Amino acid sequence: MSKQLKELRENTYNIDKAIELFIEQNNRMTHSLKTDFEFLKWLDEGRLIVLGGGSGLGKTAFVLQMLYELVRDNQNRDDGVIGIYASAEMTIEELTMRLIVNQSVIDGVDMSNVRKAFNTRLTDEKSIKENVAKAKTLLSDIPFYFLNASRFNLKNIIEMIKATREKNPNKRIFVVIDYLQLLMLDTDSLQEINRVIKELKDCLVENRANAIVISALNRDAIKNNFVDMSAFKDSSMIEYTSDIAVLFAFKNDKGKYTLKADEKLRELNEIEFYAHCVKNRVGKMFSDRLVFNKLKQRFEVNPCEIVIEANTTKKKYNDDDLSNLTAYDVI
Repeated sequence: MSKQLKELRENTYNIDKAIELFIEQNNRMTHSLKTDFEFLKWLDEGRLIVLGGGSGLGKTAFVLQMLYELVRDNQNRDDGVIGIYASAEMTIEELTMRLIVNQSVIDGVDMSNVRKAFNTRLTDEKSIKENVAKAKTLLSDIPFYFLNASRFNLKNIIEMIKATREKNPNKRIFVVIDYLQLLMLDTDSLQEINRVIKELKDCLVENRANAIVISALNRDAIKNNFVDMSAFKDSSMIEYTSDIAVLFAFKNDKGKYTLKADEKLRELNEIEFYAHCVKNRVGKMFSDRLVFNKLKQRFEVNPCEIVIEANTTKKKYNDDDLSNLTAYDVI
């Protein structure tokens, strides 16, 4: 081997290194993560998930519950999960109150009375101390962190991912970004969106981390009911860079997916709809049936309705079939 070729191989990835990394990651994924959200169980490191949906459908509640329970349920594993929730829209206090309601740590508390439970003028001191103690148990022993809204920018998020990986070489890192368009520094242009998505994905791959990103939807796509990648606002780089893309969608009377919710349905305390996959480069397409309780800020999730497409035929797997599928059948 020439000296030049040897130097080149030392400074670039080669097939030997690629095989080593594949074996390392594959062994970490021998056993799936514990989660009710089926599509997270076998998610490779370095993957980017994009989520979109109409206003008032609980996207923040969805990803908050998903990330928290993913961290909590895998905390005793050597390759457990570290969760980072980054939001520019909500303060840490607001997110914490939602999490308290979502996890039902205080009896009888929901979104209608959670403030009262911590209000010194409306609740006695003893009860407040008890409520505080119960609330603190949520985050006292698990690696779940909020990124302050004042630090919500691409540079800080990337630095936090890198620092977390350096200190925790064997843990799974999941980051929630709520939401993508607020990472734009100067303009909401397609060029800026593409830059942010590209830098974020590069960071995820380099540091073996995962990100769940909430993205705004394209108004024209909603108006014309395009339940596909075009629904994401200026979706160019999102379409190419994301590994999984999910839309909150409803089913109409004909059983077809639609982005439009009936106004009467929106007024209900419990809303039923689907986390409908419109792209999955690492596995099969799926639809999770969701029931969102607004007062409890909580989602109940049915196992995935996995739709496998081969030419023009479709096969739907029910719950009994799932136990017979391999890991990569149910991504």
